[in-house]
Amino acid sequence: MTQRSVSLPSGVRTSVIDAGRGPAVLLLHGNPDNADEWQGVIEALAAEHRCVAPDLPGYGARDRICALPGSFDYSVGAQVRFVDELLAALELDAVTLVVHDIGGIMGVPWAAANLGRLRGVVYTNTVAFPDFPWFRLARQWGSARPLDRLRSRLMMAAVGLGGGAAFRRAFGRQNPQLSPAALARFARDFAVNRVAKATTLRQFRVITQPRFFAGYDEMLRAIAAATPTCAVWGEGDPYVPDARAVELLAATTVRLPGVGHWVPLLAADAVAAQVRLVSASARPQPRA
Repeated sequence: MTQRSVSLPSGVRTSVIDAGRGPAVLLLHGNPDNADEWQGVIEALAAEHRCVAPDLPGYGARDRICALPGSFDYSVGAQVRFVDELLAALELDAVTLVVHDIGGIMGVPWAAANLGRLRGVVYTNTVAFPDFPWFRLARQWGSARPLDRLRSRLMMAAVGLGGGAAFRRAFGRQNPQLSPAALARFARDFAVNRVAKATTLRQFRVITQPRFFAGYDEMLRAIAAATPTCAVWGEGDPYVPDARAVELLAATTVRLPGVGHWVPLLAADAVAAQVRLVSASARPQPRA
């Protein structure tokens, strides 16, 4: 599985998993994770698709953080520009978009602005709605009030204590299906990774602003009207369990009873199967 470093005109430098040949699939990961969460999905698809999974801005494994210019602000425009520049650098045009968790925050606006480039969209336990339980947590962690910012920094420092041992225990209780190896990777790449933790706080401060999600419902409807869509949803998710949102996200829903939030890790074959179906049923559209 090839991993390459890509420098973008905006000053972002990221690492990208780029594997396989065929119709392109762009996979945008969640928090607190990186492109590695897609490895099982990519292994299932690479024989027939070109799979591209970048580390999103400010995230990445401990030894390959996606570097940012100081001006990067996590606005909708900045995140859409990241995807545009990445696809241009990789010489990709039409893609099947697959998003998980915060990958949806970046992917939905990009998709809505680029309907003619979509072969389809697969959503999996993504967070494009501010009424999800995760949003209350994000608002607490991303508060701009000085005392809250101090508390958030102290909490982020605490999750790294003991090499992330406390984080592994707490995260494991919330996500009991994750393997010891997966929990160890989360601890290594996030709990003791100062850059990724700082990125989380910076991003939460932006996405919890009242107007950040303005227009998301309309974007999702436009995407569903223009291209094949599917939601692959773990129903045992403590963070994003809202059934209403799933119905709005996609024309087709595959529900996974008992599967938790980390669907790309826990049900990679189910995700890959829907990507194949969506990609195969793509409705090519003229470019504007």
